[in-house]
Amino acid sequence: MKIAVPVKDNSLEIFPRTGQAPYFAIFNDSTFSHLIKNLIEEHEEKEEDSSKDHVEFHRKQVEALGDIDAVLVLKIGKHIKQALEEKNIQIIEFPNSNYKNAKELIENYFNNKK
Repeated sequence: MKIAVPVKDNSLEIFPRTGQAPYFAIFNDSTFSHLIKNLIEEHEEKEEDSSKDHVEFHRKQVEALGDIDAVLVLKIGKHIKQALEEKNIQIIEFPNSNYKNAKELIENYFNNKK
């Protein structure tokens, strides 16, 4: 299972806002594989941005993640959620958790699946 987690940097500190994360940590099952830089720097959100334009930007973000099966997140906005759901990518939320590190979150996820 290929999983993405929004992170701040190579410390793998979880970034709380999925669509705004600077990077995504990619895991193959519970093993860290690599980081993917988020396209967020290429997007200047403007007052006049329509919901459609915003979703389109998030579709590009999702495409850049490649062939992932799921994302583990603390919070997720409606536009990136829509873009992920369109690609049938499972969204696993941990809204009230105290997880700080992506490896810790992944380990907990797999331990609780058993």
